[in-house]
Amino acid sequence: MKIKLMVIAVLAFGITACSDSNESAVGLYKYSHNLSGTEKIAEIKKDGDAYLFVEDVIRKSNAIALAETADGLSYDNMPLKLSENGDALYFGPINGTRVDSQYLAERLVTIENNEKACVQLQDEVDQNDKSMNKEQWNEYVKSIRDKKPDDCHIIGAGMRW
Repeated sequence: MKIKLMVIAVLAFGITACSDSNESAVGLYKYSHNLSGTEKIAEIKKDGDAYLFVEDVIRKSNAIALAETADGLSYDNMPLKLSENGDALYFGPINGTRVDSQYLAERLVTIENNEKACVQLQDEVDQNDKSMNKEQWNEYVKSIRDKKPDDCHIIGAGMRW
């Protein structure tokens, strides 16, 4: 019995030692875009023997192939590094925090709901555009600023002078 246990332990250690160390990088990472400040979700995934990096899963940006080096993964000689605990990604200007697929699903639902709310708000603005005097309109424009979801651009909702 002790021999079986020892053999299992040695096999488990051997399999772990031989496994691909880049596998630990596979996953989803949220980060803030440097210029816009908007939240993005990047993904590192494995496709066959290749590792791919998708900068923005939400907006479906193109995947780029990562090179496997002795130090890990890289793109165009720019190393991709993980924190010791594997929860943080450092890749050029991207400093991301690992998230799970549930987080991505919730984020996608939020974005969809925000897009619907934005369309409704645009319709409301279009309907109210001609029916209000200047003072009413300016108060209305101030009130919709609080209702406006992130990444929502309402056309024609400026103050009147």
